[in-house]
Amino acid sequence: MVKFADDVPDDDAFEATPPLQAKQRDIQRWNKEWVRYLGKGWDQYLAPHSDYPEKPRLPEDPKGLLGLLLGANSPLSIYCDREWIEGKRMLELGCGCGALGKLIARYAKSYLGVDFSTLALQVGRLVSPPNCTYVQSADVAALEPFFGNIDTVISRHFWIHQNLKMGKSNLDFYERFVRKGGRVYLDFFRLDESRMDQDLLVLPPTSRLSRSHPSATFQYNATHLETLLAGTPFKVLREEVHTKMQRWYVVLERT
Repeated sequence: MVKFADDVPDDDAFEATPPLQAKQRDIQRWNKEWVRYLGKGWDQYLAPHSDYPEKPRLPEDPKGLLGLLLGANSPLSIYCDREWIEGKRMLELGCGCGALGKLIARYAKSYLGVDFSTLALQVGRLVSPPNCTYVQSADVAALEPFFGNIDTVISRHFWIHQNLKMGKSNLDFYERFVRKGGRVYLDFFRLDESRMDQDLLVLPPTSRLSRSHPSATFQYNATHLETLLAGTPFKVLREEVHTKMQRWYVVLERT
């Protein structure tokens, strides 16, 4: 059943660490989590990009990418405009093992995947095409060549797990990379109340992170979004709710 809470208990609260300041404890935490993920879906995560040779034309409607299949893989499950993928320099924060990067990179000029987990990044390097680069989030020296050179930031199952404090840190991270006029695609959670049988912990983004539930879900509203964007160089271009995906997609532009 879906469980709601206003915050997590003090003994379960986990302090958010900005990506560029990731500490060893953050790396270990997410390496441990990725051991769990790999145990459940190793066949998908470890499959190389060459196992999926198809390159179908990307749909004009950004919602069309949500169900787009490349071979036997799971759907791409991203919301993005075709023209902001094809031939573009892309960034994904929270890329994990490159499950998305190894597929979307066939359309892009380049793909940069960033994550806390060194374990996940190593898998990503093994399974992805040559135009993919994977860098640990605090490796500033390796990230610096990409500053100001990214056209498009994509998100898949990412912003649904970010509270406001972490979200602010993420936008500060994006600001270093995204060129003027570039776009950022955010995927917030929006509960479908007809599906209350889901095993979910739903928190407001004002809540702290949970140590025992690293993948707890945060549900934003318009006020939260305004707070998130305040003081940043990003403005909202478009919003769209997708009930089936339980998502509120928000497209930003770097001003």
